[in-house]
Amino acid sequence: MRYVLVLLGFIATPAHAASFDCAKATTPDEQTVCSDQRLSELDSVISRAYSQARQDSKGAGAQRDLLALARGFLKQRRACATDRSCIFGEYVAVLIDYRNFGAKEAIPDWATASAIAGDKPPSRTALPIRVGQCATTQISAVTPRLDAGHPPKDEDFDSGTAIDYQNSGHQVSYDREVALLHSRPADKVVMCLVWIPRDCPPGDIRGRLYTVTNSRTGETWTLPDSQHSCGGA
Repeated sequence: MRYVLVLLGFIATPAHAASFDCAKATTPDEQTVCSDQRLSELDSVISRAYSQARQDSKGAGAQRDLLALARGFLKQRRACATDRSCIFGEYVAVLIDYRNFGAKEAIPDWATASAIAGDKPPSRTALPIRVGQCATTQISAVTPRLDAGHPPKDEDFDSGTAIDYQNSGHQVSYDREVALLHSRPADKVVMCLVWIPRDCPPGDIRGRLYTVTNSRTGETWTLPDSQHSCGGA
């Protein structure tokens, strides 16, 4: 068991990061995390989230899946090298995955799309295509998830919420998303791609996760671009 914990890097230490000793950081991604306060804070958040998910996951199958997820995250973070936005996005994405395994840790309020983008505002306006890439665009419409066949009423959003962007982006939720309901057409937003599904059928790119921050309201949400991930119905 000790070997597994060391492998995953989820051992709390007095160093700047919670999941590994910054004094022994040798890889570019570890050094980037240790040199950035927000990334270090996220490292602590996902360390707690992994522990919570591990306690909540029952059965050998669930434990294997969680272990594979953790290993995959470390591989993806390492591939980011010194790209801060990429690492930030990977942390947000794996936190959502751990919550699906029962973790209770929430995405910090400060983990906005603007925080992912960093000090330099994104110049890109087209839809982001790689993890950690961000863009600026505007909201086109906020609608119920299901077409009601008439101008939407408040109760129509009980079936879920959808949002469209001028750069052809789209997000959808089965829940009533208050932050989306506070948004208006023409609101400026920063959107960052934080997760891309793996092992998708050729040409099926559904299920990408985007973190979006509304510049007018200051509210942030992380949602997928479709109701089903790639390979789904």
